[in-house]
Amino acid sequence: MKPQKILITGARQGMAREYAFTLARRGHTVFATTETDEQAEELRKEVTNANLDIHVDRLDIRNTDDYQKGTEFKPDVLINNAAIGESGPLAEIPMERVKANMDTNVYGTLALTQTIAQDMIQRQNGRIIIISSIGGRMVIPYLGPYAMTKFALEGAGDALRQELHHHGITVSLVEPGAIDTGFNERMIATKYEWFGEENLLYTDGKRIRNFERLLTGDQHPPQSVTPAIIHAVESQKPKARYITPFWPYTPLVFFVTKFLPDRVRDWLMRKMAK
Repeated sequence: MKPQKILITGARQGMAREYAFTLARRGHTVFATTETDEQAEELRKEVTNANLDIHVDRLDIRNTDDYQKGTEFKPDVLINNAAIGESGPLAEIPMERVKANMDTNVYGTLALTQTIAQDMIQRQNGRIIIISSIGGRMVIPYLGPYAMTKFALEGAGDALRQELHHHGITVSLVEPGAIDTGFNERMIATKYEWFGEENLLYTDGKRIRNFERLLTGDQHPPQSVTPAIIHAVESQKPKARYITPFWPYTPLVFFVTKFLPDRVRDWLMRKMAK
């Protein structure tokens, strides 16, 4: 496949930084974007030190004025990676935090996708990759605010894939498991900005910590996601979904979501958290 022009959001660190660097080394033209100017400057220094030809700039997906940078780049491939995470009991989390999570992960992602897709539709060619999560298939209790956004992206990806296929545009969902980027730890910490002894579910503390260990106890390195991204970018027939890394998540998710009744799945989750 010939080199592609690739726009990546949320590329300051973690998974996106890893596959931005890898894709550049594979000969693609990469536009790696960050939420803030300060983050962009830090990433530029790392790009220079790595002797890579990557264009770096700020593109805050909540700022529609920033979308112009993406349209001027005219990417062949859009990788929607930018996201934030909120945690805590869904029955008590302040609604403004739920809205903020949805604004970034869902509405910001879709708004930028719509903007970039206009040029792809006119060209009748392009690829859209949406970074979802295993949490968009299976919910870990007390991470509901974040999981809601990923379930929404799963639906968005399915709709876009079917609507844009006959316009020469492929849409893939990438569903990472627990990846060691620091994102999960930061997400877990967000609830303690509002969740305290005055909350009715504060007595669930031990149970909450047990579920958190499911997420942070055995994480995989950021580069474990890169093979799925490379396939989605370069394959003649990219998949609709990539669960990554393949082991142990693919067989686990397939079995749990396809064969187990909800009550059994809930029981198993409770057992795993003990």
